Amino acid sequence: MQGKPFQSKLEAYEDLIRELRRKRKSYQEIADLLCKEHGISVSPSTIFNFVKVRSKPRKFYTMVQKAFPDYQESHALDPIEKLRRTTTAIAEKPRFTFDETKPLTLVQK
Repeated sequence: MQGKPFQSKLEAYEDLIRELRRKRKSYQEIADLLCKEHGISVSPSTIFNFVKVRSKPRKFYTMVQKAFPDYQESHALDPIEKLRRTTTAIAEKPRFTFDETKPLTLVQK
């Protein structure tokens, strides 16, 4: 026995949902709007699944073998990682002197 193929009750509002998502509306906001303006009671997770099924599939990223094995890893690091890996220079003379009996003072040059 064959029946009708399943069709979501959100199909009629696909364009509206797409436009609201483009405007960065949350799924909860969309659910509230559909309830107030169109009388449709739907949970945010239902809207999320509706959008997910109709979205473009995400690319699957894989690790590939290095094309240039001689190319140093430091060239591929982002600027923040480069800063993390650099060693800080040791100051020749301390800027502050500390004595428990005296307040902290700057060293005169």
